[in-house]
Amino acid sequence: MQTDIAVKKRSQKSYNVVNKNKRDKFIMDYLPLVKYVVGKFMMYLPSHIDQEDLFESGILGLIEAAERFDDSKNVKFKTYAFHRIRGAVLDYLRLQDWVPRSVREKDNLIKQAYNTLEQELNRTPHTEEVAEAMGISCSDLDKMLVDINMCSMLYLEDISFGGDDDSKAKANDIIKDQKTSGPLRNLESKEELEVLEHAIAELPKKEKLVITLYYYEDMLLREIAEVMNLSESRVSQLHHRALLTIKAKAHKTKAKQEVKTSA
Repeated sequence: MQTDIAVKKRSQKSYNVVNKNKRDKFIMDYLPLVKYVVGKFMMYLPSHIDQEDLFESGILGLIEAAERFDDSKNVKFKTYAFHRIRGAVLDYLRLQDWVPRSVREKDNLIKQAYNTLEQELNRTPHTEEVAEAMGISCSDLDKMLVDINMCSMLYLEDISFGGDDDSKAKANDIIKDQKTSGPLRNLESKEELEVLEHAIAELPKKEKLVITLYYYEDMLLREIAEVMNLSESRVSQLHHRALLTIKAKAHKTKAKQEVKTSA
């Protein structure tokens, strides 16, 4: 009996050493991925944001990924780590509350207009309709979209479909999972995916292309601007407008789910 216990202890100790070595190798091999993710964020952040702080947050995300990674899930570590690193950096940015109040106010006004029109029209509102509802011109709306572009990097992370904080599916995870792992295994139903796919499919051609290149191909807005032969500010407008539309769709779906639940 004591021999069996000793064998199990040695076996467990050996397993822990192997796991620790594997974790440490993941961390060392994928430090450049942290630099890549942080560099992508810094392209659109104000100068007062400390890049070193973002890098440290990203490393924490990488460590978490290395400790939690399960290679039996048929997902590449690089893909899994990318989510964890990006999520850790976003969490840090949210805690810093780095977006000026005036920008947040503009952002909230536009989101409210999109959500209200989506409910009233039962379709995606056009730019002209949003501008009219807000009592401003289309050019003024475009300028506002440029001003609040920095908020847009948080948008897809915050778009969710029903459920509580622990169970709701994040739109960005849906897009990334669809890109990397084929059939989505993490959704409790196919409804969330269908809503997202429908929202993207209904986007105007240019907005759909921006979303595809940015989230599916991991291209920078600057790179997308070159591909589409547009200015970076114009691509920024298209990006933010597309996310507003997707968020309005998610908001509408969540409202329907709440009605069903209360019925």
